[in-house]
Amino acid sequence: MAFNKHSVWLFVFLVCISGAAFGAGKQKKGEAAKFVPGEEVRVEVDDERIGNDHFMVYVPSDYNDERDWPVIFCYHGQSGQPTTWPMRQAVRGKGFIVIGMGYVPAKKKMRRGEYMNLLKREKRSVLEVKKYVGEHLKIDEKRLFVSGFSKGGWHSADMVEASAKGWAGAVIFAAGRRGFVQLASKQALRGKPIYIGAGENDVNMKAAKRTAAYYRRLGAEVTFEEFKGEGHSFDPSGSETLYNWLASNGATSDAENEPTDKEVERKSKAGNQENKNNKP
Repeated sequence: MAFNKHSVWLFVFLVCISGAAFGAGKQKKGEAAKFVPGEEVRVEVDDERIGNDHFMVYVPSDYNDERDWPVIFCYHGQSGQPTTWPMRQAVRGKGFIVIGMGYVPAKKKMRRGEYMNLLKREKRSVLEVKKYVGEHLKIDEKRLFVSGFSKGGWHSADMVEASAKGWAGAVIFAAGRRGFVQLASKQALRGKPIYIGAGENDVNMKAAKRTAAYYRRLGAEVTFEEFKGEGHSFDPSGSETLYNWLASNGATSDAENEPTDKEVERKSKAGNQENKNNKP
């Protein structure tokens, strides 16, 4: 295809508008990141406790401050960068805050004890990021999910095994479990919702199936999905099984948002006392 000056300018224009439409926002130096419903922002950090020099945050398009929102911490594949893919696409832009995480620096070869310490540092990284985001958005502390694709999937399995109580569930794509982590107890994963998905022709399919079977034996509530015709990739927005799993496990019931009887009684007494004090 031959380019003249008009087609070149048209190409530049299209690149610019595509960047404006699909690119992530980024805070200016010295300014706090701006969290806007329906948009993704890159958050620059200078904290040795956090795995990378930045992380990504996607705010769901239906976000509001009237309730707490479940959060998915998303780990990228080999040689990647913090990204909210594939979970942002899987939730179809709604219902969840999605955070793209980096990894804490690690040695190539580690003994079991060193690796367990690494996972503790990874969890600390998650907590620090959660703390930062929680200063700007309403987070549901009881609904924190860990997820990842390929390397991130293996990592997510390790994370949920190492600290099962801290996670509401896990989403593992194109991966399995390494078997490095020693569970706190045989009941650690009992009742834990775990989704595992892999392409029909994925090199990690056997590992994914073995992991699903292992978690089921431990009493986890495992949902397994095979992406027909896919290899080591997939379209997350096309899975109804995954979407329904997310909707079911990430939903916050109205009853949980209602005040308890003690809270109602406390507020009532406080209100009565205030009225008493304000009487002329």
